[in-house]
Amino acid sequence: MNTYEAMFLMNPAVHPEWPAAEAEIRRVLERAEAKVLALQKWDERKLAYEIRGQKRGIYGLTYFEAAGDKIGGLERDAQLSEGILRLLVVRADGITAEQIEKVMSQIGQHRVPERGEPGEYGDRPRHGRGEPAPESAAPRAATPARELDTAEAR
Repeated sequence: MNTYEAMFLMNPAVHPEWPAAEAEIRRVLERAEAKVLALQKWDERKLAYEIRGQKRGIYGLTYFEAAGDKIGGLERDAQLSEGILRLLVVRADGITAEQIEKVMSQIGQHRVPERGEPGEYGDRPRHGRGEPAPESAAPRAATPARELDTAEAR
């Protein structure tokens, strides 16, 4: 059994309330024979672009244990579900129960502002028109792959 972290993007037109969205996530995880370690609503927000005609989505973060060969079926079930717009699953080997609890307790405390809200990009300084870009913003020259191959061959 491996430990995984998954972010579900739920369709609010199908599951307008979190309990219904949570039930759909649990249903998909049960079909994959996964043991849910933690599941919580992360946020509901406007999407950067429309997905299946939806402009908003509900994000759900979960940690679970499952066999590696079950993840493909989990992703396939998520694609077929009308209630799930997107799914991202990553391995979270070595994460402890304390670390999971800490992550889940921080959800909602540090809300990321939506596009157009004050503080959207934090308080970092910006350079405007007519002002030179900071040196760190200058593009770096890319090294062509062919040069890398010949350099490594020497």
